[in-house]
Amino acid sequence: MQAVSFNIDWLSRALDLSDTRGASALQDKFVTVSSVANAGHNQLFTIYKDLLPFIRTQIVGDFTAAHVNDSAWADGKLVLEESVLNSLEKQAQDLINAIN
Repeated sequence: MQAVSFNIDWLSRALDLSDTRGASALQDKFVTVSSVANAGHNQLFTIYKDLLPFIRTQIVGDFTAAHVNDSAWADGKLVLEESVLNSLEKQAQDLINAIN
């Protein structure tokens, strides 16, 4: 989470450093959140639901939570459930619709 937050911090800063309330690289961009973890999705989503509007982005669609399958720790292959794949597909479609 630190690396992601750090990048969001820099991208959300004003392009013109003399005008801290000016436009940023992320301003008015359409965003959604997908999380792959074994816990903490709700806490993460709550943080992003507060943060993303604050940095002037537009949240699109529902967030997606995926859990790491047990075998992934041994073979390195993440296997997503059908419901997660459907949610990711819907997220992608929601973003495309928002752009258009």
